[in-house]
Amino acid sequence: MGNLSGCLAEVFELLKQTQPAAPIETDVVWKGPYYIPRRRVWGATHFVLYRGTLYASLSIGSGHYGLSWKLESNEWKFEGNRAVGDYISGEPLWVEALTQVSRRLQFALRDPLRYNRMVHTRLPPTCRTGKIRRELTWLRGAKPPLASGQIRRLVKVLTVARQLSMLEKITLSDYLATVAVAYDVVFKEFRSLSPLEKYKKRADGRHGGLLDLPPDDAKAFSEWFNSRRWTGTHPWEIVFGYPHGIMISPRYHEQSSSWSYVLWVGSLVWYATATRMAIALDGRRIPFEFIRWEDVVAALRGADEVDVGPDLYSVRYDDLKEHRPDGLPLIRWDPVPQINAITDDQSTRLSAALRGTVDGCGDESVDAYETKDGRELERFADHGVSLPATVGSFSSECP
Repeated sequence: MGNLSGCLAEVFELLKQTQPAAPIETDVVWKGPYYIPRRRVWGATHFVLYRGTLYASLSIGSGHYGLSWKLESNEWKFEGNRAVGDYISGEPLWVEALTQVSRRLQFALRDPLRYNRMVHTRLPPTCRTGKIRRELTWLRGAKPPLASGQIRRLVKVLTVARQLSMLEKITLSDYLATVAVAYDVVFKEFRSLSPLEKYKKRADGRHGGLLDLPPDDAKAFSEWFNSRRWTGTHPWEIVFGYPHGIMISPRYHEQSSSWSYVLWVGSLVWYATATRMAIALDGRRIPFEFIRWEDVVAALRGADEVDVGPDLYSVRYDDLKEHRPDGLPLIRWDPVPQINAITDDQSTRLSAALRGTVDGCGDESVDAYETKDGRELERFADHGVSLPATVGSFSSECP
């Protein structure tokens, strides 16, 4: 194989003879052979056919590299950050990777049983992906992220029927006083500050006009809130974090013309902090809903699962082997991708896709959505980022 366009064309001709990874109704997706740049380093390949373009991705360790190629042309381009991980996403890397992919596809098509058995036997566990119960990734003897008594108290607060009165109105002063209750339980050094000063110290800062409102004018607050002029900003992110921190948002109930609050946390490092805030809000009889609190409790107890693999946001197999070898037999490994000849029904679907009769683009990433009652919540994916006491992650817990 020579130039990159030629490599892509040859690989695509071979992919068309193999079974797509998932028989979905939109994109045609293949999990290709592994690229092995050096001993015991296997990089997963992934291909998507969409509207006349083949999108290729290559994952080597924590680095992810993308490439798109317009079918039957010399038009290709690298996607995303080209300098990530240990490699540079350039023509030399892709030509070498696609050359290996082509050779292995040919092998798999000649003898799929032998090829799949060989990959399953030889794939290093450090390059596999799977899931493991979070508590099995915590360092032995590490301090838990939150005392079990506080977790039980949160569960009681949120599961016992609460008769909390809704709020007749909310002003800027009311909102800042509410978030001050949350701040005071975790940021004790701010207790002498005014609610506005506390907000300015910890909030995202993109308030979208919130701080420009008259402090005690409920009508002005309501009109501004319902106008949605603040959409796209972060007035409710009272604790800045990545990708998102802690949010306390007003919620207007049209049927009863009343108000309450919504509490939401978007980063694992803030789960314990948000839990303390929720308990404090309940203690002041402030009506609120804690979005996805069950997920927060499961993570704090270590009862949920996290990803295992070479990815940047996964727990590494080698770290588990060194610090928690008892957890290794309990990893739920993902199936090793297999390559087999394409079936007749998928061949028909592929032909339709190549003719342009299969439309759609799969799941699109969404940064935010609005619910019918006017709440704005940030949508995020939990990639299994380790809590502070997890192997391979030794940062200290935030307050």
